[in-house]
Amino acid sequence: MSGPVAVLDACALVPIRLATTLLWLAEAGLFRPLWSDQILDEVERNLPKLGVDPDRARRRVQNMRDAFGVETLVDGFEALIDEMACDPKDRHVLAVAVHEQADALVTFNLKDFPDQAASPHAVEILHPDVFLLRLLQQRPADVIAALAASVQDLRRPPETLNDWLAGLTPVVPMFANLAADALGEPPEAVSDVPALVQTDDQAAIASFGEPGDWTNPAQVVFGWYYGLLNDVDLAKWLTYDPAAWGDYARAREHLEGRSPASRVIHAVDAPDRIAFMRFVTEVAATAQVFQTYVTEATFITLIRRDDGTWRVWGLGPALLPAEKILGK
Repeated sequence: MSGPVAVLDACALVPIRLATTLLWLAEAGLFRPLWSDQILDEVERNLPKLGVDPDRARRRVQNMRDAFGVETLVDGFEALIDEMACDPKDRHVLAVAVHEQADALVTFNLKDFPDQAASPHAVEILHPDVFLLRLLQQRPADVIAALAASVQDLRRPPETLNDWLAGLTPVVPMFANLAADALGEPPEAVSDVPALVQTDDQAAIASFGEPGDWTNPAQVVFGWYYGLLNDVDLAKWLTYDPAAWGDYARAREHLEGRSPASRVIHAVDAPDRIAFMRFVTEVAATAQVFQTYVTEATFITLIRRDDGTWRVWGLGPALLPAEKILGK
């Protein structure tokens, strides 16, 4: 199966762990990367700003050139630069994508590539987290296998795949956490429609563990969600900082038409302190969700307190790194 063609902006190649992850997946054939001399020159200029020795930065960029060769290095796009309608300093990047008819341009600088500049050329502008999530959603077993094989070669220092993914959370927390969640048994590729199975209410409740066990994050979510709909005092009691939630009206509105999935995701960078659960769109009156990778989802974030019980900390479409949740 051939993967997408993606231009990697310099900002996606400067964070070393992220760049290495992208290049590992490219080497495994999960996507075809593209860049230009101008993009690589920018990488080389910016690596020393992160404390990388200039000679080491030069070697790193040269190794990228050598490893991926002329098929990845784009030229002949210069005549298109002035035609691009994005931020002037980034026109050369979009011109590379347009010249090569790339599927995506991977960048942190989303605001510099407005939709009106990219969509006429059928180039999708993607944050690295979203791009990696797409690969994980489409080919989960291949992504996990490629990362696992590459991490095994690390020697200075050696790392487990969990260690590697934990180190990715500051830049791509969604991918890092969902990839770690897939380490046990990576599922097959999934459709965009959640796979649901009918079940009775008692079986659905049982899937969350022993009712009232607040040391179980799934049971806390179930209780909190019940309280949100029926007993706001219970929801407040199961919330880490109730004052921040007001009257909980926005939470109810946000979760309308959604139900909690049955799987707890423990944060790869703080598994004993932080957990997540996904809420997905309901398609049946009583149903349990088995689909693992749904990008169109809402996540509940939970924090484990010193007494061993869990509380709901946040609600939203993203997973955050532990350092932001714990305030470290």
